[in-house]
Amino acid sequence: MFEDQLLAEFLSNLRTETDDRLGEIEPETPLAEHVALAEVMLGYLEEAGSVASHDLCPHEDASGRSRCRVAAYSLPDEASRLEIFTAYRRPDDREATLPRSETVRIGAAAARFFEHAARGDLTRFAGSALADAAARRIAAELPRIEDVRVHVLTDAVVRGADIPPMEIHGRRVEFEVWDAERLKRAAAEGVTRERIEIDFVEMLGRPLACLEMRPPPREYQTFLAILPGDLVFALYERYGARLFEFNVRSFLQAKGGVNKGIRRTIAEESGRFLAYNNGITATADEIDAGSWHGETVIRRVRGLQIVNGAQTTASIHRAKKVDRMDVSQVAVAMKLTRVEAGRLSEFVPLISRYANTQNVIQVADLSANSDFHIELERLSEQLWCPGERTRWFYERTRGAYQVARARFGSTAAKRREFDAVCPKGNVFSKTDLAKFLMCWWERPQTVSRGAQKNFAIFMSELPDKFQRGWKPDPAFYREAVSLAILFRSAQSAVRAAELGSYGANVVAFMVARLAADFGGQFDLDTVWRAQHASSEIQALFASWARPLHEALVSSAGTRNVTEWCKRDDAWEQVRVVDLPEPPSRLPELFD
Repeated sequence: MFEDQLLAEFLSNLRTETDDRLGEIEPETPLAEHVALAEVMLGYLEEAGSVASHDLCPHEDASGRSRCRVAAYSLPDEASRLEIFTAYRRPDDREATLPRSETVRIGAAAARFFEHAARGDLTRFAGSALADAAARRIAAELPRIEDVRVHVLTDAVVRGADIPPMEIHGRRVEFEVWDAERLKRAAAEGVTRERIEIDFVEMLGRPLACLEMRPPPREYQTFLAILPGDLVFALYERYGARLFEFNVRSFLQAKGGVNKGIRRTIAEESGRFLAYNNGITATADEIDAGSWHGETVIRRVRGLQIVNGAQTTASIHRAKKVDRMDVSQVAVAMKLTRVEAGRLSEFVPLISRYANTQNVIQVADLSANSDFHIELERLSEQLWCPGERTRWFYERTRGAYQVARARFGSTAAKRREFDAVCPKGNVFSKTDLAKFLMCWWERPQTVSRGAQKNFAIFMSELPDKFQRGWKPDPAFYREAVSLAILFRSAQSAVRAAELGSYGANVVAFMVARLAADFGGQFDLDTVWRAQHASSEIQALFASWARPLHEALVSSAGTRNVTEWCKRDDAWEQVRVVDLPEPPSRLPELFD
C-alpha cells in the first residue's frame, strides 16, 4: 500500500477515471488499458500546460527485433519538436512501484517508434491504421523535426526516474517520466507555473538589469527590464506553452499580420525591434531582486507567467529555430509584476485585459470567463433533470467529480447514494462543453485540433456568440446538457460501427452534420425532457457512421487523415456529402 494517504486517494480516483475511459475505448484498440491511462493522464497534463495536444496511435510489436510500443504522438503544424507518449498501467493496487530498469525499457521502446518511422520501416505498422498514419506523417515531416521528447506515463511510482537522452537519426531524444507522484503534484497545483524557476545569472552570466517602481505599492511590485532576444528564445525553448497558462490565447495558432510583422522586423530591422514591439507583460510569484555594482537587478524569478506577449515570444522562438534568423540584436521590453498568490485570480485577468493592445482580442476579461464556468457549476448543482431524481455534474476542474464523491461520504452506502443522484454518465468537463458547443456551431475541424486548443478557441469566441455581460442561465444549461446527450449518442453509434480509426473525428463531424442539416428545426428541449436521444436519432447516427468515415478518409486523399480533419476544407467537403435520410421524422424537430 502507498504510505501517503493523499497519494492513495488520488490514485484511487485516477484508477476510476481510467476504468471509465476504458469503457469508452473501442474494444479492438491495441494496448487498451494503457491507452486509457494515457488519455486520462494527458488530460491532466494538457490542462496543466505541460503538453499541448496529442493524437492516438497505439501500437505494440508482437515479434521481431527492435520492438516498439507507443500510445500517442504530437506534431503540431510548424513545430520542430516531436512528442511521443507511451503508458504503463500497473495491473493492481499492490504493484505500487515501477523499477527504473522497466521505465527505461518502456521509454526506449517508444523511442524506437520514431526510429522506425524516420528510416521508413513502415511495414510493421500495416495492421494499425492510426500508427501507420502517424509513422507516415513523421517520415514525411522529418526535415522539420529537430528533436524528440518521449513521455513515459504511469500510475506507479518510479524511483530515480531520469532517463539519459540518446540520439536517433541525428536527432536528440529526451525523456520525461510522469509517475503517480509527479502527476499528483501537477494536479494539486492546478497549473505548473510553480515549477518555472528562472536563474538569470545562470542564463545570462549576470543578473538582469531593471528599474523598480518606487515606492512599491503594498500589494504588488513592478519592474521594467529589457530581455535579449536569445534569452526570450531560451525561455520558450525550455518551458514552451507552460509560460502562457494564464493567457487565453496560448494554444491559438498565430498566423495573422502581427506575427508576420514581428518576423519581418527580426529579418530586416532587428535592431529596431524594441522600438517597434509592445513587449511582454508578465507576472511572477517570487522575484529575487537586489543591487549589483550600483544598479537594480533581478537574480531569479519563480512562477513566471507571460500574460501578454505570447505571440512575440513564440515568433522570436520560431524565427531562430525554424527560420534560422539571428535574434542576437533583438531586445524586448518586459513589465514584470509580483502579485501575492491570493490575488492572482484578481490581478492577472485585469493585467491581461488592459495590457493587450497589440492585437484586438474580442474576449471578455478572463475573470468573466472564469465566472462563466463558475456559474455553470452553480447551475449544475441546482438544476435537476425532469423527475427530480438525478442531476448532471459539471466538472469545472479536472477530478472534481471523484473529489465530490469522496467528500459526500466515506461509506459504500453514501457513495451509492451519490452515484444515484450524479451517475458517472452524467459528468462533463469544460473541455467537453467546448466540444459539444463547437460541434453544434458547425466547427468539427476546430474540435479535431484537440481538447485544449479547441477550448482556447471556444473561450476566445464565446463573447461573439452572446452579448457582453451575459452569463449562463438555466435555458443555456439545459441546451448544453442536451448537446452532451446527442454527442454521446453519436459516440455510441461510432463505437458500435467498429470503424477501427478516426472515431473521434467521425463523432465531431457527425454532430456538426446534424446541426447543419437540422439545426434550425431542432428542439433541444425535447432531448432535455427525455434525457436521451430518440431511437430515430440513434438510427440516423448508426446509418451515418460508415459513410462519414469513408468521406473523411477519401477526401483526405494522400494526406494524413487526422491532420486533414483539422482543416476548414475537410468540413467544407464533408458538409455536402450525401448521407442517408432519417428513416422517419425525427421527434426532436419542431412542428
